[in-house]
Amino acid sequence: AAIVARRFTPDHDIVATTAAAVDEITATTGSSIHIQGNEGQAVQLAPCCGPLPGDAIIGGIRLGHGLVVHMAECAVAQRARAREPERWVPVTWARDTARHLSTRLDVTVINERGVLGRLAAEVTEADSNILHVSMQDDVSSATALLHLTVQVDSRKHLAQVIRSIRHVPQVQKIVRVKG
Repeated sequence: AAIVARRFTPDHDIVATTAAAVDEITATTGSSIHIQGNEGQAVQLAPCCGPLPGDAIIGGIRLGHGLVVHMAECAVAQRARAREPERWVPVTWARDTARHLSTRLDVTVINERGVLGRLAAEVTEADSNILHVSMQDDVSSATALLHLTVQVDSRKHLAQVIRSIRHVPQVQKIVRVKG
């Protein structure tokens, strides 16, 4: 009801410039986002793209789910926004998002003894934690693809983790998985 009421107010298109005009909602994961034009919504981060503080984001209102926050470049969000543009609202990250969020990385390495231990040490050195790891071994090329789920605070923290992982000489490629 609050969303519909705001849509019909005369100043709906004016961008709020004061902190009092911007509503803050806390997600169940503990990450805060500023939401313009919504009150009392449940907020969740979309699993399809896994947005992190620092990513450009957009919010879609889903019946029974509340507000679902996607990366602005998420293909799922773009398709849904094209079908139902009235369900999408502008959202921004709050400045105090100091919670650990999980994100996935695919790391291609030369499969040598101890490489996983060195990777884990670099992730720890970057003040992060590995929540899950799985591996696909390519016997023909002596490489392995490691699927890591790591905890980070923001996009900037993720960049720091990736830089640390690059210190391992056996690392050939690192990709953030967004879908």
